[in-house]
This record gives sequence, structure tokens and C-alpha cells, in this order.
Amino acid sequence: MFRGRFEYSIDDKGRVKIPPRFKEILKSRDINTLVMTIFDDCIYVYPHDVWEKLEEKAVNLPLTNKAARRFKRMFFSSAQDVNIDRQGRVLVPAVLRDDAAVEKDVVILGNLDHIEIWSKEKWEEEFNALRSSEEELASQIEELGIF
Repeated sequence: MFRGRFEYSIDDKGRVKIPPRFKEILKSRDINTLVMTIFDDCIYVYPHDVWEKLEEKAVNLPLTNKAARRFKRMFFSSAQDVNIDRQGRVLVPAVLRDDAAVEKDVVILGNLDHIEIWSKEKWEEEFNALRSSEEELASQIEELGIF
């Protein structure tokens, strides 16, 4: 499981380092290929095996459900495979960097089954919004039965 928050920079070639903790998790699972897509104003990064399970679920979403069609269209059409290089970096495709407004400074988050890459500015906005609505969020989480 991926957890934690790390700050990095995208290099001039569009590459970013995978945090060492995440790299170890991927290495222990013998994963060298990741899948990136855009969602929630950030770049979602999935280990390939987790991505395949998402695809299996998504293929069964009802064609008659407009939200399902729209989600699949957006989420899966943006997906791109990337490889982890020997230095533990991944090339973040330019189209995804543009869509997520990721330029130089980024925040990399572990979000259990996937990694998120945020522009530092957008992450600070999101984090501040989350902090300012903690009570509402706590109530919503309680409804989900997590706590």
C-alpha cells in the first residue's frame, strides 16, 4: 500500500523520481510498468496489475448509464503506460502534465492502491480545502463505515 507525501521536481525531460518507499513496494511486487491517467486535477499512477483489475471492473459498467460512459471516456482515454527507469524515474507524458497543470514542483501522494502526482500549487489548494471542511468530511466518512 502506498502512503505518505513527498515533494519532488519534474526535470527538463518531463521525468520525476518515484519516492524510495514506493519504489521498494513496486520492486517487491516485480512491477516496472505503471499506468498514468488524469483525474481530480492530478495524475493518478497505478501499478499495472492494479490497473488491469480496474479495467476488468470498468468493462462491465452498464452502457446505458451516462455517468459510466463519461467516466470511462475520460479516465481510460487518457491512460498511458510508463516504465520506471534504472534511476527510479518515470516520464510523465506531456499531455498529462498539461491536463493536470504540472510543471516543475510536484507533490507525490500515496493513496493506498495508487500514487497521485499533483502540481504543488494545486495540492496546497486541495489540502487547504480539505482542512477547512474536516467536519463535513468526517461526517461523510462515517457514512461510508470506515470508522
